[in-house]
Amino acid sequence: MSRIPAGVAHATPARPLPSAVAIPVSRDAGRGLLVLAGRRDPRAGFLGGFHAFPGGVHEESDGELIPGAEEEVLRRTAARELLEETGLRIDPADLLDAGRRITPPFSSRRFDSRMYLAPFAEPLLPSPSTAELSDLHWTRPADLLTRWERREIRVSPPLLPLLREMVRDSSGSPRDLAGRLRSVNEEIEQVGASAEFAPHVHLIPQATPTLPPATHTNCYLVGSREFVVIDPGSARADEAERLRAHIARRVKEGGRPVAILGTHHHPDHVAGVEVVANEWELPVRMHRLTWEAWGGIPPQGLDRQDLEDGAEIHLSGGERLRALHTPGHAVGHLSFLEERAGALFAGDLVSGASTILVESAPGGLVRYLASLARIRDLNATTLFPAHGTPMTAPAADIQRVMDHRLDRERRILAAVVSGARTVDEVVGVAYDDLPDSAHPLAALQAGTHLMKLEDEGRISRDPSGTWSPA
Repeated sequence: MSRIPAGVAHATPARPLPSAVAIPVSRDAGRGLLVLAGRRDPRAGFLGGFHAFPGGVHEESDGELIPGAEEEVLRRTAARELLEETGLRIDPADLLDAGRRITPPFSSRRFDSRMYLAPFAEPLLPSPSTAELSDLHWTRPADLLTRWERREIRVSPPLLPLLREMVRDSSGSPRDLAGRLRSVNEEIEQVGASAEFAPHVHLIPQATPTLPPATHTNCYLVGSREFVVIDPGSARADEAERLRAHIARRVKEGGRPVAILGTHHHPDHVAGVEVVANEWELPVRMHRLTWEAWGGIPPQGLDRQDLEDGAEIHLSGGERLRALHTPGHAVGHLSFLEERAGALFAGDLVSGASTILVESAPGGLVRYLASLARIRDLNATTLFPAHGTPMTAPAADIQRVMDHRLDRERRILAAVVSGARTVDEVVGVAYDDLPDSAHPLAALQAGTHLMKLEDEGRISRDPSGTWSPA
């Protein structure tokens, strides 16, 4: 997103809700480790359709969360959720501490989740009382990971490092396993927030001065062996160090960074480019119009490379990213489609946090709608935005954005027809569903819609700048 206009305050990340997760484990006849997981209802507001362990937010019936009592209360939360979602009963005192995870700040819904291992002597048949989890069955952790790696299922990102630890070492007592999972969670929280929504796609949210309600810009590391860094957007020293640690971890795992890809020139997408490029000696690849729009601001000494529409980036792991010129939010905006997995990195064309600000230039809205139509028709399986949570039904989500834009345009035209003559008057009528604090941004957007309606001959503007029906 672009710079925050005067009068618009910075947003703060949503406060995480206290919650608890139960990780049911048992052994099969050959003493192999089993876990019980199921697929969340696709209609769920958070990670709908993803495989997960039983869990949920704290409820009053679990007890009051007062200092010194949180652990006991959240154990009851985990046991209750386990019973409701699987039919399995366990004494809260028998749950084993497996650590704590906090939803990264890319999401508007965040949870402070205590995790507990729930050991069972044998894999009891689940009999849930709710429909929150389907496809509920005991399975080996390796089988669950394999299905995810083949893209047959989606798995809740916090589960993945735990499943990998179970595959790495499934020996020992439940208490030993809980201790290892706790160590994994502690290490992840120390390094900082990240999420793996698809194989070989690591999302690292970075705190940036972006437009509210977003508070962070999503940086992506994409590739199984060679990998690219998309939109390192923060110049803050702590955020740069956190990103460096994530890149270093990928290198330790056998990966190698080969380039920085930029979607566009806005500061919350390029502020960290120089640090990453110099640290890892990487070329920076953007559309030529992005370099021009960035003007004299780009740091000197960068290995600058142009990316035109249709250019392909081939990585040694078999990934193939195709650059797509998708202007409308910014003149040189690029999206990237990883064609093998159908992963679409859409930059600021679509947001999982809010609507997108369209460039205030003649034809900006027309270009934006055309770019949306283009990426909608790519048959992508997952859309990774620069702000907010990734989307698992890209075509439908993009169409909703287009429908919202056209509906807002109808309201703006109706406002002019009914007598609104200035941008502020138009905003007061056409954006009456938004709080006053959002009106500075609404005014920018209304101006873009008004220019489009003028270009189409549906309204006109006199020399004083007032609008009227054509």
